Amino acid sequence: MKLFRRFVWCLVGSVLLSMRPALADERPHWKPAKTWAFVVGLLEWQHPEVFHSFPAAKINRRDEQLVQFFEQAGVPKDRIVYLQDAYATRTRISQEFGRLLDQTQPGDLLVFYFCGHGSRDRGADETWFANYDAGANHVNAWNVRDIFALIEERFHGRQALLMADCCHSGALYDQARKHHQSPIAYAVLTSSYSHNSSTGHWTFSDGVLQGLRGESVVDLDADRTVTLAEIAKHSESELAFVEGQKSMFFSTEGFPAGTVVVPAKPSSNPRLGARIEVEYRGKWYRAKTIGTDGEKRKVHYVNFDSSWDEWVGPDRRRPYQPPQFAAGDKVLVKWEMDQKWYPATVRDGWYGLHFVRYDGYGASADEWIGPDSIRLHEE
Repeated sequence: MKLFRRFVWCLVGSVLLSMRPALADERPHWKPAKTWAFVVGLLEWQHPEVFHSFPAAKINRRDEQLVQFFEQAGVPKDRIVYLQDAYATRTRISQEFGRLLDQTQPGDLLVFYFCGHGSRDRGADETWFANYDAGANHVNAWNVRDIFALIEERFHGRQALLMADCCHSGALYDQARKHHQSPIAYAVLTSSYSHNSSTGHWTFSDGVLQGLRGESVVDLDADRTVTLAEIAKHSESELAFVEGQKSMFFSTEGFPAGTVVVPAKPSSNPRLGARIEVEYRGKWYRAKTIGTDGEKRKVHYVNFDSSWDEWVGPDRRRPYQPPQFAAGDKVLVKWEMDQKWYPATVRDGWYGLHFVRYDGYGASADEWIGPDSIRLHEE
């Protein structure tokens, strides 16, 4: 009888343990009601001879979609500041950002987002975001250091999530690492490394929005939730695959990467969105699966319009297999400014991207390089 009772209690205990995740999720969750959002979106500038505009990007602009998401998710409208184009002057940014930070309370979350142009002075190791009235030589531009200085001085909350979709946006990542001992817990997600330019497309912002909307493709562990880490990993993979570009992510101890952002939508077809390569006339091209029919896949070629979409069989497709070099390999890198090839050494690599140091240059010139701009240096 004692043996039977022990068996019953073990069985009950096993059932309760198996039910525990469903009964209570102990991971931290995003609370929209405790969130403040500061969004700056620039697609045109007062000095177009310095900062060129992005007229095509004004269609379905993602900064607007991000603001709409926050409103629909339950962030109070009076806690959202959105400055667009001509309204995003240096003076107005400082005034509105400071005003928002002054209203925050202990335990609140700040979400910061910027899209537009960014510029960097390699010698001074300084980076600026281009507000509407920024000029040549960083005149009146928004120094990334000043963003953190204002947060440190006037934010009363507990956590700050900073995101940027622009050239050299990884400067946010660099600054956050310098503030790892701050009482404010930081998380940063950016479209590029601090030394690199960024795509003029919406690839990064689209990846973030997919995560915030709970798209199943971002639920990487299929647990029906989307975490901050999964949004970061999805965005990183998308940028590497589509743009040959390195996204950056960092979070301090007080801002767990496993924070649950939203529930994930159920997946209707796990093959949709798969990153693959497709053979076309003897060459292999990056593509995404956008439809399935038995063994056939409908694919969309990366950086081609939809008129090239087609159905392909298993004989013409394979998993994405980017060339990967080892640390220490001697390579040639094509510099985007003059399209010439320069000798460099690989220091790190991931998913077809390579972190390199140019021969004869120091760490300030280090870059992440995409698969189309690197090759072995055969002496």
